[in-house]
Amino acid sequence: MKTRWMEHESASNDDIRDEIFRLLLSLKRGESICPTDAARNFGAKWRQLMPHVREVVVDMARDGQIEVTMRGQVVDVDEVDIEDAKGPLRVRLATQKQQDLPESEELD
Repeated sequence: MKTRWMEHESASNDDIRDEIFRLLLSLKRGESICPTDAARNFGAKWRQLMPHVREVVVDMARDGQIEVTMRGQVVDVDEVDIEDAKGPLRVRLATQKQQDLPESEELD
């Protein structure tokens, strides 16, 4: 599998955030991704990266950059532990307030 990133077990918060933004910005407004979509782009050991990806997703949601949804409804990441959430989670760009995109918006 060819990936955008070097194959490695770990990625920085910035790497994960940038990959989530890259994927989301390639979609139409309101469309979403699964957090695994971002993790898979880091290589074959993507499953090991999932706890880290979820942490970054929670931080991004708290910062108002993205929204986490389950069954089409926005999930409050401070009220729902996304590690234990029942059902698939999706991530989309925030719609309720202006999200702050990274200053270095070089997300090819």
